[in-house]
Amino acid sequence: MVFTLRKKLYIGFSAIIVLFVITVVLSTILSQRMIELTIESTATEERMEVIQRLNLFARTANDNGAHYLLAPLYVEEDFESQFRSNVQYVGSELALLSAITTDPEGSIQIANFKRKWAAFVKKKQQIMALKKQGNTEQAQENYTKDSFDPIAFALHAFFKTEQARLLRYNGEIRSSGRIIQWADYSVASFAIVLSLGVAYFLSNYLVERIQRLKGSAQMVAEGDLQVPDLAFNGRDELQDLAQAFNRMTHSLRSVIDSNQSLQHLSTRDGLTGIPNRRCYDETIEREWSQPAGNAKPISLILFDIDYFKRYNDFYGHQEGDECLRQVAGILQEQVGPYGLAARYGGEEFIVLLPNQTADEAVQMAASFKQALAQRAIPHEKSEVSDYVTVSIGVASTAADRAHTPKDLLKETDEALYEAKETGRDRICVYGRGVQSQDGDAAR
Repeated sequence: MVFTLRKKLYIGFSAIIVLFVITVVLSTILSQRMIELTIESTATEERMEVIQRLNLFARTANDNGAHYLLAPLYVEEDFESQFRSNVQYVGSELALLSAITTDPEGSIQIANFKRKWAAFVKKKQQIMALKKQGNTEQAQENYTKDSFDPIAFALHAFFKTEQARLLRYNGEIRSSGRIIQWADYSVASFAIVLSLGVAYFLSNYLVERIQRLKGSAQMVAEGDLQVPDLAFNGRDELQDLAQAFNRMTHSLRSVIDSNQSLQHLSTRDGLTGIPNRRCYDETIEREWSQPAGNAKPISLILFDIDYFKRYNDFYGHQEGDECLRQVAGILQEQVGPYGLAARYGGEEFIVLLPNQTADEAVQMAASFKQALAQRAIPHEKSEVSDYVTVSIGVASTAADRAHTPKDLLKETDEALYEAKETGRDRICVYGRGVQSQDGDAAR
């Protein structure tokens, strides 16, 4: 069975929850029992109070009966009335005691006491009747023989029973309280230990892996796709996440490689293999976008092949394409890392020379013309030479906000137009006029 990260967390947290549920259930049961015992204890205390009042009223009734027998005629009715009142009080307390006593043992004790009390009251009333009949001495003698002890013993036994029950209830309450306290402490301690174990697991198992994943993700976010593959031990969601992350980085590498290839293709001329017009437009915009105060010179060379249409018509388009490739190759060799050589369109080429003056651009153009002449590509239909030649326009300016790339291109195009109008196969610098083939000013 594979224990995934989710299952491990579920088991850990479920154990903690189960412990708390057990504690709550146990505490609830014991608390309910404590409540029941407290209610029973309260009822027992109330019954004990009733028994104490019963004992008081019963003894008072017994005493009032004795006083009646000994009292003179003018006060004996008071003692007789008090006796009857005490008997009624005992009856009321017995009724109350019966109402609040629910256990069978207590009910039996109450029933036995009622019988004894009823017999005791009846006997005392008969004795008191003897005095009314004039047999005072006989009444006093009989009253003395009829002891109150059975009543007192019955009440005492009942009181002791309730007292023992109260002690038992209080003991159970204290015991339940100790059990609840022990359970709370035990479960809380175990839950703390288990929580620390889960936290240790999270910090050592999860956090370390998440940190590694975070570090790799940050490397990818910063553009470093050569991040090493992640590998975690075990079979869980983090391992699945690591594998997904590895697949993502591989896919990103493939996408970026494809994008770079597409970007390269989108900025390259399909025929000659050198940068195209789009590449030139993006490059000159970047070169021009400099902070204010950092303006730098930038030069442009624009040329096209003289009488190239005639070349195509005479030699054919395939030879024309080959001628363009040769011219582009020579241009790329001459420019090298000092600038950007691009095919501008048709037989027209352009060279961007950042940080170079017009004189440096003219030298570059002259070197290119010399290399092209050395290649000696035949061109029988040219009116200026038996070999392929080019007309070149050069312009230079400062790359600042006062000028724009379009302004520079326009000046360069005007210089190229002047080179064509003055005979072709030459270099013309905007604002300076025609240059000779080696780059010197024409006289």
